[in-house]
Parts: sequence; C-alpha cells; structure tokens
Amino acid sequence: MESSKNNPAQDTIAVGLCGVGGRMGREILSEALLYQNVTIVRGYESLDYRLLGTKIGGITIEADNVETFLDDCGVLIDFSAPADGVISHLERAAKKKVAAIVGSTGFDSKARNRMEELAGEIPILYSANMSLGINVLIALSQRVQELVGGGYDIDVVETHHRTKRDAPSGTALMIEQYLHLIDPDVSVQHHSIRAGDVTGEHTVLFTGVGERLELTHRASSRKAFTKGVFAAVNFIIGKPPGFYDMRKVLGL
Repeated sequence: MESSKNNPAQDTIAVGLCGVGGRMGREILSEALLYQNVTIVRGYESLDYRLLGTKIGGITIEADNVETFLDDCGVLIDFSAPADGVISHLERAAKKKVAAIVGSTGFDSKARNRMEELAGEIPILYSANMSLGINVLIALSQRVQELVGGGYDIDVVETHHRTKRDAPSGTALMIEQYLHLIDPDVSVQHHSIRAGDVTGEHTVLFTGVGERLELTHRASSRKAFTKGVFAAVNFIIGKPPGFYDMRKVLGL
C-alpha cells in the first residue's frame, strides 16, 4: 500500500463505504465533509437495495458485487450487514491490498475467525463501537474489575432504538470480552432494551453486598461514533497487516 492515495501526507485518503444507505453510512458520508484529508469516493449497498444507481452526498450508490469494487480506494469502511457480506467485502479488499475498518456487529465465531485470518494480509480495524467515550468506559470497567476482583456481580444493561436487530448489542459483548481479559472466568449478565429512537446507552453494574457501582455511557448522536471512524481511518493508513481495535487508535 505505497501509492499516494494511502498517504494522508501526500494526498487525501480515498474511501469506499459499504452500507452507505444505512444510519451510520449516511452519518459518515455527511461528516466526511468536515475532514479535509478524507474523501468518500465510492458508496456500496447490497443487490436488493432499492436505491441502487441513485446519488447520495454526491456519489452514486453501487452494488457491492461490482467488478470495480474498491478501485481507487485506500480504505474500506464497512457498516453493512449481514456478517457474511462483510467477510466477502474483506476478502476482496485483501486481494486489492486495501486497508479496512469494520463497525458492523452480529459476527459469529466463524466470521470473526475469518476476519482475523484476513488481517494477516491487510490491516483490519474492527470495533463494535468506535466512540471515544465507550472505549474509556471499557477501560474504566477493566480497572474496576481489577480492584473488586470476583466479589461483585457484573451486569451490562444496554438500550437501543426499536429497530436494532442484535441483542445483546455488539458493544455489550465487547465490554464482556475485555472484562474476560482481566478474569477469563468472570460471569457477565446481559440485559437488552429496544425502545423508541435511542442511539445507544450502556451501563456496567458491579453489585456487591450493600453497594452497587455503575458506569454509564450515553450516546446522544451518531456523531460520537463518526469521530472515532475518521480517527481510525487516519490510524490505519500505512499500518502493516494485523488485527487492530479502537484502543490502539486512542492509546488506551
């Protein structure tokens, strides 16, 4: 990945965006206007997307199986679904040596393992939640777990808009994953609420005898996530093949 399209010091970073018509896709496309060194040059959706061929934010929505997929792109940003489609995108990105940032959720162990395999060929950054605040929440939760040890029950309560498909959320599972790094045997209970148009709320509860400690992150706008996405774009350029996360981006 030596061309100038991949080097922000020489040129803007050209991005192909999968899931351009979704909630996060539209937000990323809009927010990209604020970043002088990042340009969304191609936007993709699945074959059954009813607005294929129309323009959104100045780019034409293409089918994600086109032969020119990721041509002239230095980075793939993928917020599409389902997971098998994302893996197909990553396989084609690997063939073209295009770095990838994945924010989709709902991966099973097989898809996750395949993603990690492909990270041996290209740099892939995966995070179920790219906001600064949620990653700080995770770091704080790990510290609390270190301090209280096994004497407290741990619950994760998450609330999202009524149309969110996966439960528990990918972020809730990510919190549990990082707590397992502190104690592989820790038990985490999940509680999911789907209501209204809530962008996203996550609370980690540590409950002991006679007391409870709560850590909460509330996202009031998807701008909390897009800021992290563009930080990830600048981070991933020039990185060697490997499997990265937002903690690397943020230095946590």
